[in-house]
Amino acid sequence: MSKNEIFTIVKKALWGVFLTVFAFIAVIAVWLTVSKLILKSPVPSVLGYASLTVETGSMGGTIEIGDMIIIKEQKEYKVGDIVTYLHDGDTIPTTHRIIGYNDDGSFVTRGDSNNTKDPEPVSEDIIIGKVIKILPNAGIFVTWLQTDGWLYIVACLAILGLGFFVLSSDSEEDSSDKPEKPLSKNDEEKSDGAIESEASDGTSVSD
Repeated sequence: MSKNEIFTIVKKALWGVFLTVFAFIAVIAVWLTVSKLILKSPVPSVLGYASLTVETGSMGGTIEIGDMIIIKEQKEYKVGDIVTYLHDGDTIPTTHRIIGYNDDGSFVTRGDSNNTKDPEPVSEDIIIGKVIKILPNAGIFVTWLQTDGWLYIVACLAILGLGFFVLSSDSEEDSSDKPEKPLSKNDEEKSDGAIESEASDGTSVSD
């Protein structure tokens, strides 16, 4: 396999990865935008999953400020679950642990670093989801993306795309400029024989 063939295979593979990543990011971005701005969802989600950045220390020791949490909708919730919920009238969701039940079936919640339980009961219908994953400090990066970071990501993707295009163009130019392989002695004899045959078959002789 020649170097040009290897380069072509690698280029196509990298280009496929680039397009896949770009398409995935674009689809997620469009869906989250629609969910937040059009559907007015307080916590945009994809297939029941959502991510949030923790901004307070009420769950200190378990979840720290700047951590990112991944939450997912559940069919039921139980004592010990860390859940994210949003009371009517609130704009910022709360993430606390379920520590018990009230007589009406609602939940009693409390932050792990708080000394007292939350004053308001939490009914199941206001729970957005259960925390299934904690990513330390990842929320800092997400916050950066939500400000100016996305501009750098788009710029990097554009530079990568341009780089692949330039490399592809250079490869095609190299292939077109490659000198033709000289004819072997046998090929020359065959070529001369073909020319003589054409001349004898197609030329008329006059006296």
